Amino acid sequence: MMQGRNESVEERLDRNWNDILQEIRVMQTGVQILAAFLVVLPFQARFTILDDRERLFYLCLLVFSGLLIILIITPVAVHRHFFGHRVKLTTVKMGHAISKLVILGVGILVSGCVWFVVLVLAGWLSALIVGGAIVLAAGYLLVVLPRMIKPQSAVFGTLKSEQQTPPGDTETS
Repeated sequence: MMQGRNESVEERLDRNWNDILQEIRVMQTGVQILAAFLVVLPFQARFTILDDRERLFYLCLLVFSGLLIILIITPVAVHRHFFGHRVKLTTVKMGHAISKLVILGVGILVSGCVWFVVLVLAGWLSALIVGGAIVLAAGYLLVVLPRMIKPQSAVFGTLKSEQQTPPGDTETS
């Protein structure tokens, strides 16, 4: 039975941490673009036509995007705090957990932004239909589909369940 990569626990943790950072970079760009979109909206002429419910929806999206950006950079802040304390396993586990939350948050933010734009352009009923469809698609693609996929190792095509997973390993890729 193959054990996967020939690396020490420290090397594996470093690789896992680098994988998490790369995933965070990908998510951060999209969230920052959506947040920038939300930040400039009040300065557009059409913003004044929004009713109170639409403004409240907008404010919720704006605050949520700000909180999501803070959540995205939290693993880096924790890593900075514990730098040199030799607690990489803790940092990797925390980064992994936060990354899963951020993925959900990105799905919610993207869905909410599409919902909001459709709301402003076509009204509440259209927004409910389109926004609801986006929420369902995001839920499926970001939550359900990853759990349906049967992981396989790149090494000899064996199932992950057939391999030994060393302590502290959050990914075998």
